[in-house]
This record gives sequence, C-alpha cells and structure tokens, in this order.
Amino acid sequence: MPNIITDLKDVRISQAALMPWMTALLPLSAFSTNFSPEAADKLDTVKVPVIGMPSASSDFAGDYTANADSQASSVPVVLNRHKYKTVHMTAREADTTAIPLLEKLVATAAQQLAIDVMTDIFSCITAENYGSPAIPAIAAEDFNYKSIVKIREACAQGNMPQEQRALILDNSFFSSLLADDIVARSFITPLAQQGVVEARINRIAGFDLYETTCVPGNGEDLVGFAAHPSSLAIAMRYLTPVADYSEAGAVTDPVTGLTFGYLRHSDTRSNKVYITLEALYGFKVIRPDGLKRIVSKPASSPATDDESA
Repeated sequence: MPNIITDLKDVRISQAALMPWMTALLPLSAFSTNFSPEAADKLDTVKVPVIGMPSASSDFAGDYTANADSQASSVPVVLNRHKYKTVHMTAREADTTAIPLLEKLVATAAQQLAIDVMTDIFSCITAENYGSPAIPAIAAEDFNYKSIVKIREACAQGNMPQEQRALILDNSFFSSLLADDIVARSFITPLAQQGVVEARINRIAGFDLYETTCVPGNGEDLVGFAAHPSSLAIAMRYLTPVADYSEAGAVTDPVTGLTFGYLRHSDTRSNKVYITLEALYGFKVIRPDGLKRIVSKPASSPATDDESA
C-alpha cells in the first residue's frame, strides 16, 4: 500500500498539483494503460491489458465455441523509467509564505514533470517502430480538415480499427486546424462554442483529438500521429520510498489512475524545505499497424516576382 499524506498543508499542495499533471498527460488516454497508486519498485513488471480486433463471425455448425478467440491479452511492461522534479524554500519562507505561492510552485513542477514524462514516452514513436508514414509530409500552415480525412483513409488502408481512434497533434498543427473554414463553421452551434472560447475540439472525423506541446521530432520531423490503443502500452505506479520523509504518499486521479509520488523533506544544513514530485513508469510498443505517424515539411516559400512572372 502507498503511504498516505496526512498533513493538511501537504494535502492541499499535492492536490493543487494534480490538475496540471492530469491535463498535460491527457493524451496518454489514447493508448492501452495500467495506472495505479499501488506501490512498486523500479524494474518491477506490470501487465497492461490490450484489446485488439475480434476474430470474424462464424456460420453456425453445431458448436457455439468455435472461433471464439479474440485479440484480448495483456502485455508485460517494465517500470524502468523514473523522473522527478524538486522545488524548495527556506524553512522561514515555508512557515511564513502564503500557501497559494507554494501551491503554484509545486503545480508548475507537476506540469513540467508531466511534459518530460510524455515526451519520453513519445520518443518511441519512430519509423523503426511504426514504419514510414502512409501520410504525405505536410506543413503546419497547410494542415486542415481535408488533411484529417486523408489520415483517416490511411488508417483504414492499414486496417486500424475504427473504434477508439485518436489523433494527437503538435500545437502548431492544432492551431492551423482551428482556423480551417470547415472546422470554424462547426463552431456556430451553441454546443460547439467551446471550440471558439476554449480552443477545444474533442472529436473530429471519427478521432478523439488532443493538442500537446510534447511531440518530439525524434530526428524525423514528427508532429503528431493517429493511434489506436493497441499501438502502445504504458504503466505507472507509486515508487515506494526507502528513506524517512516528513510526508510521503501517492497522489492519484481516481478516474484515470494517473499517479505521481509526493515527498516533503528538509535539509538542516541549508535550512531548506524540499518538495519532490516523482513518476515511476514504463512503456512498450505493441502493434506497429496501430499507429500512423504524421511528419512535417517546411512551409512553402512565397513566389518571387521572377517566379510569378
């Protein structure tokens, strides 16, 4: 069982960090996951359930058990990644500073930790693991609704299941999509006003849509990808502390299970109080045909007078 944070001040600070942590890691819900506050050690193995495509239906021939297999399985994922972010204050500052300031420091740390974790996970999305893109390279300024329709066609040609498809885009490509006429006109109805007010598009052309700043280029100009949950397995647990801390515990979103560890400790030599947030996780490529990479190309240069003549 994970440690329980009991100090009221620590509870308030850790809960303030939970929202930016969850928000930054939201695109991970597009994949197969097993997140939990259960305690674990680095290099432990977690089984991640993965549901793929069912087998074809059968003509009845006297036995209902024939052809009953489906691609439901679990994949072992090793918790071999451990990242942390620490903030600190002097003991006097911690005692005299209003709680909201410390909350903001820790919330910022949680957001940065989440960004680093997701960037690390997305580092596996390469041509070696998922193949060359069946989608032509495109510049951000040319990305629009029709581009997504082409991505949809590429997913269909690759036999990616239609259900649970997601599209994860770099913020520059997402911004270009917001300005597309077809997308903009869909915001006219009152139910779609969040697209204008909050710059949110929840679904488009059969995809759940996520914007992020955490798509690494990976040396291949990667700017996004269309994915099915069967493409990648991710596990996350609470790292069991081995030392004594003033406060230590797992901070978890009850819906997704996304978890980070919270540690408060002090250094009597420097008279400082430290708060550390840490993440223990692992990931594993599953089905290469469950993901289609999107790569960028340079924006087209405007024609010169000589070229337009």
